[in-house]
Amino acid sequence: MMDVVLTIDVESYTGDYEKEVFAAGLGLDFIVQACRRHKTVGTFFVETLGATRWGRGPVTGIVAALNAAGQDVQLHLHPVVARIEGFEDHEDVLCHRDLATQRMLIARGLEELRACGATNVVAFRAGDLGANEDTLRAMRDAGLMVSANRDLDQKSSIRSRLNEHFPVRNDLARRDGFLDVPVTALRSAVPMLDGPYRHLEISAVGLGELRDGLERLAAAGYACAGILTHPGEFFRHVKGRAVPIVKNCRRLEGLLDFVAGRRDMRMASVAEVAGRAEVPAVSPPEVRANLVWSLVRVAEQAEDRLRGWL
Repeated sequence: MMDVVLTIDVESYTGDYEKEVFAAGLGLDFIVQACRRHKTVGTFFVETLGATRWGRGPVTGIVAALNAAGQDVQLHLHPVVARIEGFEDHEDVLCHRDLATQRMLIARGLEELRACGATNVVAFRAGDLGANEDTLRAMRDAGLMVSANRDLDQKSSIRSRLNEHFPVRNDLARRDGFLDVPVTALRSAVPMLDGPYRHLEISAVGLGELRDGLERLAAAGYACAGILTHPGEFFRHVKGRAVPIVKNCRRLEGLLDFVAGRRDMRMASVAEVAGRAEVPAVSPPEVRANLVWSLVRVAEQAEDRLRGWL
């Protein structure tokens, strides 16, 4: 049975969490309620260096809401928002920092997350998946042995530096005691538009493309399919008011409903996957996206952009 892991990066770049994360119930709350309706647990990678700049209040509120909903809370960092004495970073790439700095940032971020109420923290995702070998060393020092920092779609996750450092590509992999849970990528059916790969992000693949891709991944023997999203993928601001991005809302609901009806798939959190021993011994075959569904997605995206401009 293939695990399907929904991962949500929760972050603010300005300190305006209402605008960037909540959006009057259309962002984070929508995702949590969708998970509740479908009786599933998502993994919320909560950015915590912002607490050093804007205080712990907003992050504490986010963690409390996720704990109350029974969701999985893990660590996420964007160095550019940190305000720590002796540290300043104008580029938001963790893996561009030396080992000592990465150790300091991960330790401080974990301290903040726990102070904000998180308990079972076992996993780490760098902002923009900007992790490298030093990141793994820093994670080990912090006691975090689950990574979520690989993604073959280098058009989107251009900062990932760990794709070739685990023995299994595009699926669960173990190395030196670490488990990595990647964002799963499909071979693109329209590489002239997408590049070689298209990763499974709610805003990046259509519902038909996603369903068909998951079926093909399960049939190919994948242990896990990792899906990425952010609260900001479900709303946009129009004339100062948040409005839902309907196509993405439908994609999330459709994904959860689809997996619930399958016998060869199950929704799982990163913490749940980390507790299982099932890791493939070799890389499974790459799976190509369905051309018809990819063209439907391209048309859908074009229509959505047009509506956003009008």
